[in-house]
Amino acid sequence: MTAIVDRDHANKQLTVQRSVRGAAALVWSCWTEPGHLRQWWGPRGWRSDHFELELRPGGVWRYRLRPAREHGADEEHWGRAVYDVVDPYSSLSFLDGSCSPHGTPIPGTEQPTHVSIKESAPRRCEVRIVVRFPSVHALEQAEPTGMVDGFIGALARLDEYVRPGSGKARS
Repeated sequence: MTAIVDRDHANKQLTVQRSVRGAAALVWSCWTEPGHLRQWWGPRGWRSDHFELELRPGGVWRYRLRPAREHGADEEHWGRAVYDVVDPYSSLSFLDGSCSPHGTPIPGTEQPTHVSIKESAPRRCEVRIVVRFPSVHALEQAEPTGMVDGFIGALARLDEYVRPGSGKARS
């Protein structure tokens, strides 16, 4: 399975979608529980740490992404999302952006993001991430900054993690 990527210039949004071999309840848990998120969130070859995750409208998810030590890079990205919508087992909407290591938002980096999880067959879901940008130029920067590859890699890692028989994820 591969991800489907759509750049909608008219609506200034990026959509990354992938079929995942796992039940909706488990995929939901993987998006909402730090123990699961730690295993798959971020591009391949990166690790994630989660410092705060309050799953409710107005709640904050604060995380750090950094390359695994074997990659030798000293780069890291701090993220902070504030939830708008939490609809168990089907969707999350949040304002996602960069922040300082202490959680202070970096103005101008926030992007409305929507994640939907839709069961498409027994033990299979369609996961769709939609990010809205303030301008077409900002949308066009999603690729060079690594956002597109990051989402593609993260969804591939999620699929591997929840795949029945992988022995990795448990609800």
